[in-house]
Amino acid sequence: MQTRFLHFADCHLGYWQYNSRDRYNDFARAFFSIIDTAVAEEVDFVILAGDLFQKRAIDALTLNQAMRGLERLAAANIPCIAVEGNHERAYFQEHIGWMEFLALRELLILLTPEFSEGAVRLKPYTSRHGAYFDPVPGVRVYGLGYCGASTARAVESYAEALAAAPSDGVEYTIFVAHAGVEGVLANQAGGLSVRQWSVLRPHVDYLALGHIHKPFDFDDWIYNPGSPETCSVAEAAWPERGYYLVDVNTKQTEGPKHQARLCANPRRPFLRLTVKADLHTTPEALMDHCQELLARKARDLTPGSPQPVVEFLLTGVLPFDHAALDLARLESMVHETLSPLKVLLRNTTRGAEYGVAPTEGLGRAELERQVLAGLLNRDARFQPQSEAWAGLAVSLKQLALDGVDPDVLLDELEHRVRLLDTMAAESPAAEPSPKDPSPEGQAADTPDPA
Repeated sequence: MQTRFLHFADCHLGYWQYNSRDRYNDFARAFFSIIDTAVAEEVDFVILAGDLFQKRAIDALTLNQAMRGLERLAAANIPCIAVEGNHERAYFQEHIGWMEFLALRELLILLTPEFSEGAVRLKPYTSRHGAYFDPVPGVRVYGLGYCGASTARAVESYAEALAAAPSDGVEYTIFVAHAGVEGVLANQAGGLSVRQWSVLRPHVDYLALGHIHKPFDFDDWIYNPGSPETCSVAEAAWPERGYYLVDVNTKQTEGPKHQARLCANPRRPFLRLTVKADLHTTPEALMDHCQELLARKARDLTPGSPQPVVEFLLTGVLPFDHAALDLARLESMVHETLSPLKVLLRNTTRGAEYGVAPTEGLGRAELERQVLAGLLNRDARFQPQSEAWAGLAVSLKQLALDGVDPDVLLDELEHRVRLLDTMAAESPAAEPSPKDPSPEGQAADTPDPA
């Protein structure tokens, strides 16, 4: 017996990611692309392993997207065998959810096994209910919707029932579940271990999973295609994913009875860019580095591809004042260079830690000068003359406390700045000093070191 089927999951129709209509439509386009592939490849049936929808309460437009795609399969006489995911389960007091509605419209074969006192009843799919369905002669598909913490016990119960079930005429068995495998994602718990899933292996040829958006397979037996669209920027680093095309040949004498090929559907590009600020001693040097990085990434984009979603992450310790970091300018650079659909600018930089060690007998003025000199020394632009700048600040403060006329203060400031400039010019190793010692002036008027 030979047959071909398509396995996909986690379409998340109706997801208004970033509150963007373009992203909402992207999820529908990914879904339609897979449906069109199923028709073009002339598969005998389709497996949908849960989370067709993003949420339980969907709007009319999202329902229309789902129905249009499934109607294409129905018109091609391709049954879609599905299980319910955690995102689309009906609310507690509702009689049916939207997946059951689609089954009532005969657009889905929704597998819903019954459990009685912990034991599963293996009833065939009739009257839009049942644990299994035979899409073609010789192939049987069992299903298990999302069970959460009860998944392990449900799988054990299923294995016990399959061991006792007659298999006359069944040459190839598929088990569909909306559940994960432990360890695939380091920060996600709740999946079953491969050992826990293995209780099904004597009775199942192909284990079709959904729920985890990262693609994976184990031992030519467990398969998870991943999400057709990118549901989180963290998924950008994962391998290409989308759906499995599976060719079954039960006459195969060695190895598995199938050949499964992971295929990628078209999707919007996501870029994750990270810059560590530690090595860039001035704001301008950091901006130059960011511009070079953006230019390289722009060259990597495929001409005519959709506008990317860009996450730009700044990390590390800033060797200059936070006030001099122009995030608005950086975001403008991203827009000008990459023309993104969405920019996610994340700044996790921090200033260098600074502590003041208590010193016995130190006067207030000297303590202030030391603190200011230490703070200025953390900024690469002020390091060569940090002591002089600190002395200037303390002197000006004292003059102000003594009630000196503001014009006299301005004259003193101008005179002392000229002295600092002269000192910098006479010292080849020194960096140019700022013309304005205020925080605002540091950001706007400070010349960069050569």
